[in-house]
Amino acid sequence: MDRFGAILARHALTAQLALVGLALVCAAFWPPSQGRMLLVPIGPGAAHMLARAVDGGARLLGSGPFPGSVVVSGDHLALSAALGSEPVLILAAPPALCGSAAA
Repeated sequence: MDRFGAILARHALTAQLALVGLALVCAAFWPPSQGRMLLVPIGPGAAHMLARAVDGGARLLGSGPFPGSVVVSGDHLALSAALGSEPVLILAAPPALCGSAAA
């Protein structure tokens, strides 16, 4: 058990730093309840996803940094309901990746 304790102690700081980094990334990309959001389709059908998002009250602001992704402004709850079971990631749209904050 002494050897296990030494290994655990040696990697504890690395594990803690990795968890803090993961928490910061999650916080940075957590979608807001209302405002700018990045819609990233997971699979084909980006045009269909965009039509459903607009039907849910989203306003198209531009294309996103990933193929098929779009930046929209709207209400997260309404957007989620409109997209239903579409394979789409809804993320925050940070200005560094998705253009200026003007919306």
